[in-house]
Order: sequence, then structure tokens, then C-alpha cells
Amino acid sequence: MVTRTRAIIAVLLFALISPLVLRAFRHAAHVHVDTAAATEGPIVRRIIATGTLQATTTVQVGAQVSGTIESLGADYNTIVHKGQEVARLDRGLFEAALAQAEASLRQAQASEEQARAAHGGYETALTDARTKLGRAEELGAKLLIPQSDLDAARIAFDEASADLQSSVSQIAVAHASVQQAQAAVAQASVNLDHTTITSPIDGIVVARSVDVGQTVASAVQAPVLFNIAADLTHMQVEVDIDESDIAGISPGQLVMFEVEAYPNQTFTGVVSSVRLQPVTEQATTATAAGPSAATPATSVATVIAYATMVDVPNPDERLRPGMTATVTLAGARRDRAVRIPSTALSFRPPPDVLAAIGQAPPPAAAASAADATLRQVWRFDGAQFTPSSVRVGLADDRWTELVSGSVRAGDSLVTSATIQ
Repeated sequence: MVTRTRAIIAVLLFALISPLVLRAFRHAAHVHVDTAAATEGPIVRRIIATGTLQATTTVQVGAQVSGTIESLGADYNTIVHKGQEVARLDRGLFEAALAQAEASLRQAQASEEQARAAHGGYETALTDARTKLGRAEELGAKLLIPQSDLDAARIAFDEASADLQSSVSQIAVAHASVQQAQAAVAQASVNLDHTTITSPIDGIVVARSVDVGQTVASAVQAPVLFNIAADLTHMQVEVDIDESDIAGISPGQLVMFEVEAYPNQTFTGVVSSVRLQPVTEQATTATAAGPSAATPATSVATVIAYATMVDVPNPDERLRPGMTATVTLAGARRDRAVRIPSTALSFRPPPDVLAAIGQAPPPAAAASAADATLRQVWRFDGAQFTPSSVRVGLADDRWTELVSGSVRAGDSLVTSATIQ
């Protein structure tokens, strides 16, 4: 009986002492809290994009006539001047075509001369027929010749007049043939000249697409033989800036960029223009599907960007066309803003820390998922965490602008909390 009583007393004592022991251990847990102060200062949004280096002016040199490449006067990296021969096509067929056109011109000119000579004969015949008709009319008036002779003289005059008019038309036709032959000669001469391909600008050859002996056909589209860059000491980078960031970009803005060829060097440029034509891309993303769906659902979003041109000085010509540039631009800016550390916005007290200090888990944030500007920050007074709702705006890589809320510059905000 005594043993049973002792057991009951031990159980009661354990039930009374165990909560006190657990509470003692719980308060013995040490919570380490890191904080950062809200400050006042500038916030500059950094925009990082990639683009391709290219020459400010690149001209494609093609062939206007078809033929076989006979010789090349330029190669990769060749410096050329305006009017310099860079390639020549086989001239044989074009020289023969020019000779044939010139022969046709001489033939047409001879035909015109023949028509003019015949015209002179018809003029003489008309003069003779007019004289004979006058004499016949005088004799007929005196009844010295029969009526038939007078009629014959009139008919001869009419025929001579008609022949003269016909010769005028023949001269016009012959002259038109001469003009057509002259045009054919001019075209054949131009085609012959086009067998010599020259550079339209001063520059450097950055691409060559043909070799000696290769046949080029320009019947449908002029084939490109060379790409000539005007001046590689001045280049440009074209980057596509998202529509959400384009408002902070303006001509004259300083730009910094890096290329993989020189990983430890930063280059600079200046925004020269922002093109108004939007660049539209379709982005496909996968979304969660129901358990009965065979494949996950997808959604297509339209991404709008604007091409931004950046002028780049390249005096030593180390930068080359086609290099990929990682460009950093300064976007929207706030010179004097209350700045919340971005790490404070991402903090939420962990459940184990709340349990260690005996604080109940806070209710879910009331901010709507659609309103990304409504956020929460936390303060710690040594005993418990207190949330504060804030509305935020512009953000950079360290700070986020406070638009409204109870936070002031100098307030300490929790950035992390752990049990030690």
C-alpha cells in the first residue's frame, strides 16, 4: 500500500514539475536576431541586358550581273577605299554582247542612212511629177493632149507624193531602230562595267562569301560577295530593353559593358537612340495541371522590348563585330528616398524561433498576391516580433524605396533570426 502511494505521489510531482522544466529550457534558448537600419539616400535601378557589337555602318557588296569570279582584289580584314576593285567577273560573254550590240547599232544606222537617201529620191520624183502635171494641165487647157495623158500625170503626182510620205515614216522607223540599238549598246556597256565590282565606301572587309572560279547568279537576287564595315574605331551595341525599364533610358546616358574576350576590363559607351518600333517576343511558360491531365498546361505571354543603340569608341580596334556584350545601364532613379534593406522585406519569423520565445505564429499577410507593392517588415523588441505593413516602389540590388508606411529612416528592421 505504501509503495502504491509513493508511486502516485511521484506521478503527481512529475506532472507538476515537467511544464516548469520545459518552460525553463524554452526560456534558456537564445534567439539571435540580425537587423539593418532603414536609411535615406539615392536608389538607382540597374538594368542588365545583352547585345551584339556591330559596326556603325556595314555595306553589303553584291554582283549586279551573273558570271564566274575571275579574280578577287580583297580578302578578310583588307582595308579598301571607295572605288577600289574588290572582285572581277569573267568578261568574255559581256564583251561579246557589247560587240554584237555595237554591230546591230551600225546596221541600224546604215538602214537609217538608206532610208534618208531613198527619201531624197522620192523628193526628186515628186518634183518631177509636179512639173509634168503642170505642163500637162497647160496643154490640156489648150486641148493639145488627150484627157488620158492629163489623168496619167495626176496619178503619177499622187503616187510620188504618197511615196514621199512613206519614206518619211521609214526614216522614223529607222531612227527608232538606231535609238534601240544605242540603248542595247549602253546596256551591254553597263553590264560589262558591272563585271568589275568596286567598294562603295572606305572601310575594312569583315566578310567574304565567294572564291575564284565560283559562279554567282543575280537573276532573282543580287548575291552578297563582301561585307564592308565603314569604320571599326567607332562601333555600336544593340540591346533590347524591357518595356518596364525603358522609361529610365534616354540618349546621352553613360553605359558600361563587358565582353568575354576581356573578362577583367569594363568598356563604356553612350546611348545614342531608343527606337520607337517595339520588339515583340512570345514567351511560353509551363503551368501546373490537374492530376488527370496527361501533359502540363502552357501559357504564352507577349514580351515587349525596345531596341536601344549604344555608341562605343574603339580606338585600338580590340572590340570586334559579333562579340556579345553584357551591358549595364542606370534606369529609374530616386535621389532622396527612405530606403528599406531588401533583405528585411524578404524576412518572416521562422516557426521554431517563434516557438522558442513563446510567440504565436502571426496570421497570414493580408496583402493581395496581385499587389506586389504591399509588403511586410518586422521589428524585434527583445521579447517578440512585430510586423508593419509598407508599400514599396523602386528597388535596386540592395535597397527598396518606401512609398508609404510607419517605417522611418533610422528604424531597425529584422533581416534574419536563428536559435543558438
